[in-house]
Amino acid sequence: MYAVIKTGGKQYKVAAGDKIKVEQIAADVGQDITIEQVLAVGSGADVKIGAPWVAGASVKATVLAQGRHDKVRIFKMRRRKHYQKHGGHRQSFTELFVAAIGDGAGGEALAAMPAPVSLAPQRGGKDDIELIEGIGPKIAKVLADNGITSFAKLAEANADDITAMLKASGGRFALANTATWPQQAALLRDGKLDEFKKLTDELVGGVKK
Repeated sequence: MYAVIKTGGKQYKVAAGDKIKVEQIAADVGQDITIEQVLAVGSGADVKIGAPWVAGASVKATVLAQGRHDKVRIFKMRRRKHYQKHGGHRQSFTELFVAAIGDGAGGEALAAMPAPVSLAPQRGGKDDIELIEGIGPKIAKVLADNGITSFAKLAEANADDITAMLKASGGRFALANTATWPQQAALLRDGKLDEFKKLTDELVGGVKK
């Protein structure tokens, strides 16, 4: 059984057990939510189409993570005007695990496995260091090799010491600007997501515009 749902102004086709990223939903990691805006539900030729919603149908999901997509780079230039402007945007998302689909008539499809353990930022757990503006997978590995695997450890680190780690690893990592990384990590560590978003919106590659 599958369902077509609407959330965040977009439509998604989902089945029980799927993991999807949707427009940000105000919910905590690990929270169970119910989506009742179901446009279609069923399987094969037995599909119910809503007008606009299928009465009684719903999709139950668990929030796995709150994050942001890769930055979209923006560059504006006017010829012969000596005008250039750089910018960027990172769209927020919520990752969901589809646990169950109900067709509103007593039929229900359940996920074969429970929701996976979330690797979303959480105190005492594994933090997603790549949320820091300016850090990608390779730099995150360098930091992990040096024992920095949480926002708390990165917040306590000195920017110059981080740069030294990157230089010692070789490659072009030493060109990264680490000045704001401890500040960003401290905001994530303390759960100040609004302040973190405001700060990173002002950054391109970890540097203030």
